[in-house]
Amino acid sequence: MDKRLRLRQRLMISVSLLAAGVLLAAGWMIVANAHEAIADEMHSSVTLASDIVEASLADGEASLVAARRLERIGHLRHLCLSLVSPGSSAPACPSKPALRAPAWFAALTRPASLPERRIEVAHDLQIRILADPDDEIDETWHDTRGLLALLLIFYLAIVAIAYVLMGRAMVPVRRIDAALQQIEHGDYETRLPAFSLPEFDGIARQFNHMAATLADARRENHRLRDHSLRIQEDERRNLARELHDELGQSLTAIRADAAGILARGDRLPAGVAESAEAIAEVAAHIYDQARQMMRRLRPPGLDELGLMAALEDHIARWHRSRPDIHIEFECQGNDDDLAPTVAIHVFRLIQEALTNALRHAQARQITVRLHTDDVRVEAEIRDDGRGFDTTARHRGLGLSGMAERIALMNGRFELISRPGRGTCVLARIPRDNRPA
Repeated sequence: MDKRLRLRQRLMISVSLLAAGVLLAAGWMIVANAHEAIADEMHSSVTLASDIVEASLADGEASLVAARRLERIGHLRHLCLSLVSPGSSAPACPSKPALRAPAWFAALTRPASLPERRIEVAHDLQIRILADPDDEIDETWHDTRGLLALLLIFYLAIVAIAYVLMGRAMVPVRRIDAALQQIEHGDYETRLPAFSLPEFDGIARQFNHMAATLADARRENHRLRDHSLRIQEDERRNLARELHDELGQSLTAIRADAAGILARGDRLPAGVAESAEAIAEVAAHIYDQARQMMRRLRPPGLDELGLMAALEDHIARWHRSRPDIHIEFECQGNDDDLAPTVAIHVFRLIQEALTNALRHAQARQITVRLHTDDVRVEAEIRDDGRGFDTTARHRGLGLSGMAERIALMNGRFELISRPGRGTCVLARIPRDNRPA
């Protein structure tokens, strides 16, 4: 799993963090303003209540009666009233309904110190006026919760809209990424559409130009490769014919002359018979070597007898040279009217795969299957050798040559192998095709 964040995810994280920062800053300003407003309201309420109480209280016993009447009231809006002795500790406000505001909001907006005022009623008695912010906190919460909810909705809307807009904006990026992957896999006919954004549209034009250039270069490379292989096969065919016609006839004549010399028997001078026998043996050895070279240059019988007969002869020679290796050959269909280019490419493919299996893979059992029909030619070479890692960066020229041959015939080449699990070479070629 790729642990790197995609561009859309990174942008969404950035937008979300920015919007969250704005939301927190706005929320902090609202709470700070509420805190200051509540503190001002508490000072104003205590001051106003103190002035009213002082003005309403009379001297003497009437003041004491009025003070006790105020004490019985106990709790007014924003205020707590109580009678206390001078210098005594301040009792808490009387019990009242619980706060409707959340605890976090009350903790942030409650003033750090509550204003208090004491008015003397008698020499040993005072009326205490203490600020009570709970009602004001509830009212402030009732007024600000809608604004806080609106900020939260605004934040969520920003994130949702940004997600949708970024998704739409990333469509060209995804298309470009998909097109690059197709180019990586060899599909040079891939093209990008025109985009509304000029930046992406410019990239699309450059990409299409690059893809067209690569497609032209591949076609030219295929043409040159096909031309090179045709010249190579023609040269091999001509060289094999020259070896057969010229060198073969000359070696046959030399062997005939050596046999004629040996036919004279006792009339030969001393040592001549031995030299003639040596000449005949050397000529026979050269002739055998020339025949092996001709077989490698051009499969015998391929042009006259067809692909299947040439493969049977080739595998039979491997049987004779390596009897310890079991090689199984299966063929289905017919090779009548098979294009010569298809026949030679399939033969070279099987020839190279067999050589790799026998000389490099240390295989003990090899199966060669050939299937032909009216549509295509399929070849499969499977061995139980040591195998290799197909993802390795560097491959041998033989494997690259096989893949190039099949690609030139508009075919499909597949290589399956794992270390210790053998190798399987698959090729499918259209029966009637023209080089790419």
